Formats: sequence, C-alpha cells, structure tokens
Amino acid sequence: MKPIAALVALLALALTATPAAAEQRLAVESAPFTADAYGDVIAWSSYDAVAKTYSLRLLRAGQPVAPAVAAAAKPLDLDVGPGPDGAPVVVYSRAGDIFQYDPATGLEQPLAEVNTAGVERSPSIHRSALGFVREVRRKKPVVYLRRDGNTRRQPRPRFKETLGVDGLELSARGLFVIYRTDIVPTCCSRATLYRVAGGKLHHVFSVGSGGANFGQIVSPTVVRRSIFFGRTNQGSGQGNRFFRYDLRSRKLFAARGTSRALSLTWRGDRFLMSRATATDATDLLLTDPIRFTRATRADQRRTRP
Repeated sequence: MKPIAALVALLALALTATPAAAEQRLAVESAPFTADAYGDVIAWSSYDAVAKTYSLRLLRAGQPVAPAVAAAAKPLDLDVGPGPDGAPVVVYSRAGDIFQYDPATGLEQPLAEVNTAGVERSPSIHRSALGFVREVRRKKPVVYLRRDGNTRRQPRPRFKETLGVDGLELSARGLFVIYRTDIVPTCCSRATLYRVAGGKLHHVFSVGSGGANFGQIVSPTVVRRSIFFGRTNQGSGQGNRFFRYDLRSRKLFAARGTSRALSLTWRGDRFLMSRATATDATDLLLTDPIRFTRATRADQRRTRP
C-alpha cells in the first residue's frame, strides 16, 4: 500500500472504531459508603444529612429504586448475591441484625435464623447459604456459615491474636475471609485474605501495616476461578493496586489502583467502586476497563504463607 493510501486507511479506521468505554459515575453521596452488585442490581446506602441516617438505594436494570425499609444510623454493611433461585437479593446489617431485601418483590425480612442478642454483621449470600460475622460483648469477632439449616463456626488464624474481620465473600468457590491479626502487639498488624476449605484456612494474599502506614485488602469478588480485590495503603500512599488472583494456577496479576477505594466489585472488565473524593463526598462509579499484567515479585511473595 502506498504511504498516502495507508494514511487514509488508518484515519478511516480511527474514525469508525468504537471508542473505549470510559469511567461512569452512577451516584454521589455526601458521606462514605460501600456498594455491591450482582446481576442487574447495584446496591449502596445513601446518607440523609438532615436526619443523619442512611437508607438503602438500588439501581435495578439501570433504574433507581428507593426501597421502603427502615433507615440506619450507620452505613449499611451490605452484599448483593444470588438467592435460592439465582435471582439477585440484597443482605445487610442494620442495628446489629441481618436483613434480606428482594428487589423483585420489594419485600424485606429479618433473617431470624441467624440473628441473636449479639451483633451480626458483614453478611454475604450465595444461593441458600449465608456467611456472616458475629460479635458478642467484648469477645473477638467470629465468622459463621449457615448452610442446610446449620450454622457453623468457621476457622480463624492459629497462634495469632485476631484483631478483627475486615470482610468476607461467599461464592460458588467457597467462603473467603479477610482476617486482621497482630504482628507486634500495639504496633503492627496484618490483613490476610484466606479461602476457607476443608475446615482450614488457605492463604491467598496478605498486607502489612505499621508506623504511619495502614494497609487494607478491599472487597474480594470471586468470578469463576479468579478472585478480584484491591489493596490500599493509607499513609505513604504507595502500593495501591487492583489484583486478579487465579485460584487454579495461583498466579497473581495487578493493575494500578487508588488509595480512595472504599469497596470494589468486579463487573465483567472493570470494577464497580465506591471512592472517596477530595471534597469529602463519595462517588459510586464504574471504572475504566482494567488491564492486568503479571504482578511484581514483591506482590507475588504476598501470596505465600
């Protein structure tokens, strides 16, 4: 092809090519919140500055929904997942109890089979199973899994002081839990993402904290044989990444992340993210498509116990 003809052909291709999908803002709130999604349902909690309460909000098939459920004093600790029939349902903790909301019927119900006098939080649903955290008075938080009518306590790290449970995700690949444990008492801690299988914890990834730095693992999402999550570092601002971990090959892939990610949910080729802004507001958005490459050796070492 002659040079001029080649240039014309390239210009024509550029003009007709489909533009790459860009970041899309879905909502803006005046206070921090976390969000989640499954199927055609996206859920988050919206802050009312006058009443100083949080209310459940949804996008269902792109249409806004304001469920007629009670408001809460704190952001709803929510999860969207497949219910028994595979359709999206929302589970959340409000005032220490767990509730379920069905977007198809618009009905809410408390999950009486798991609610106790203690505090139940961090629910995650998959079909007829429910994972959650229970706190009783001043005792350490305990992870439970309810399945087939039985509620069973799940394992936690041995020989380490459990400081907290930062999150959990129940999926077809099992239960995934982020435990925060101490490294040096009163000084340093570590967040570790585990897969629970066979009554044991299997190490996936860990992030340390110490001094002025506070490292977090953000919102694991399991899709087929991969788990997607983020790492944030409040302090130095270094090492903020998005990750994809292949559960079969145990290979880790990474992309540039942000320290402002409050929650992440994998949606095809990008994340649904709640993101803090410089003006103290919080955005709910779909990121640009994420391009993962092989993680650094330093990050790969974090996948080893």
